[in-house]
Amino acid sequence: MRKRVRSFLILLAMVATNAARADDYEAATAATAKGDVAAAFKILKPLAEKGEAKAMAELGLIYMLGRGVPVDRGEAMKWIKLAAEKGDPSAQANLGTMYLEGQFTTRDYKEAMKWNLLAADKNVATAQANIASMYYDGSGVAQDYKEAAKWMRLAAKQGDPESQVNLGTMYLLGQGLQADPQRAYVWSALGLEALPMPSNQKKEMLELSAQTLSQTDLVKAQEMVKKCKETKLKDCD
Repeated sequence: MRKRVRSFLILLAMVATNAARADDYEAATAATAKGDVAAAFKILKPLAEKGEAKAMAELGLIYMLGRGVPVDRGEAMKWIKLAAEKGDPSAQANLGTMYLEGQFTTRDYKEAMKWNLLAADKNVATAQANIASMYYDGSGVAQDYKEAAKWMRLAAKQGDPESQVNLGTMYLLGQGLQADPQRAYVWSALGLEALPMPSNQKKEMLELSAQTLSQTDLVKAQEMVKKCKETKLKDCD
């Protein structure tokens, strides 16, 4: 009976600790939302030093972006890599991006693919888009439009606007998949709507995507866009 009581008390302590951590994360998030990154930093640093992966990942980003603290490449890489090694998906994607772009570290396509694959398997759209770009450009791997289209579609269906536009372009040019002007228009329209760019540029790009469509096909494509939005990207093809 004593063992059961002891086990229950340990479990209760673990629940209380997890609740406290959740409260700390909420406080850090609220501070960041208010623009008080310095307060968020004070909350996250002790958690990161205790080995909390999420706190490590967020602390690394703070050092990377120089928000509330001076930019520190060493600290950014240190905390993001520690978080990635602990399995944090966002940190794995960020680390993969850093290796892919040579940001705060030497460009390393092998490491980039390794970390992006780990994050992509956890449905992180940024990582899926990174892998797509590597196959599209032939960066560290043999150029493979079909593989690029596969990963681009995964990221696009999660709502990544750049991936949506890129997928539209691949449909338009028939790169890695069968050319389909209607689907090209659909994905381009979805992505352009969310991208932060001048409206006149969006209009020009969308008109370019619609050039090969007849008026009837354009109407069908516009209906496909509407249906895709209504189903939250589940019925876009």
